[in-house]
Amino acid sequence: MILPALPTPMDAAGRPDWGAYQAVMDRLAGQVDGFLIYGSNGEAPLLFPEERREGLSKLKPPQPFLVGVGDESTPQALFHQQAAREAGAFAGLAYLPRFFFAALDEAAALRYFEALARVHPVFVYHVPGLTRTELPLPWVRRIAEIPGVVGIKDSSGEVARLAYYQAERLPLRVFTGSATVFLASLLHGAEGGILAAANLVPALIQKIHAAYRAGRLDEAVALQNRLDPLARALGAGGVVLLKQAMRHLGFPVGFPRPPLPQESPLWAEFGPLLEAFREEGLTA
Repeated sequence: MILPALPTPMDAAGRPDWGAYQAVMDRLAGQVDGFLIYGSNGEAPLLFPEERREGLSKLKPPQPFLVGVGDESTPQALFHQQAAREAGAFAGLAYLPRFFFAALDEAAALRYFEALARVHPVFVYHVPGLTRTELPLPWVRRIAEIPGVVGIKDSSGEVARLAYYQAERLPLRVFTGSATVFLASLLHGAEGGILAAANLVPALIQKIHAAYRAGRLDEAVALQNRLDPLARALGAGGVVLLKQAMRHLGFPVGFPRPPLPQESPLWAEFGPLLEAFREEGLTA
């Protein structure tokens, strides 16, 4: 299952453009298996809670979707989780509060996810490159036992963590958030990927997935090796580079919300990689 981590389009005044957001989803529909709304590439921390709720009330995702609901306190995350439930998301996606992470212990983490899971199914979101926090594996094992915690998106890029989830037989749907280890994640039992790169080259990622499922591992490895340079650059460039690349492909995503810059210094490296895939018909 391949889900793009969607950006949040902005208009010329820097406000969320829900009509453009719908157009992005409609263009990607059928090329992917669902969507992530308000993930890290969706600039969720830069949106007002009311904006996030407004978007969910206006958007009509044409395929199954997740909604990012993590925030700095349980009441804030519950506000987003309730909105995700009302909008028809199949689950919320929640990272642990990060600002006071050092003050959290395992019991606090369990209470946080228990509260969210009582409202609606929830995925754990591990994204240490952005939160600057590491979710201990023993905590994950305990969190996985909570009724209503149904999956995990691991964006660490650490294959050892994926191997742990498989070895411990955690009762979770496992997705990678790192395209650089997409094939490795499948080999370690992941169901699929929730990927920024799926906004750009969904056909290539689907080809990797199809080759793996058909047992054509040499083909899958060769395709993953082709994806890797683009995936590594996109991981380094983040939402700034993602939006620049999507604008290049004609998506109406606008620019990141200030103070993020409008263009990435990695574009000179990234642009030719993207163009090569577009010439092959592998871009969205």
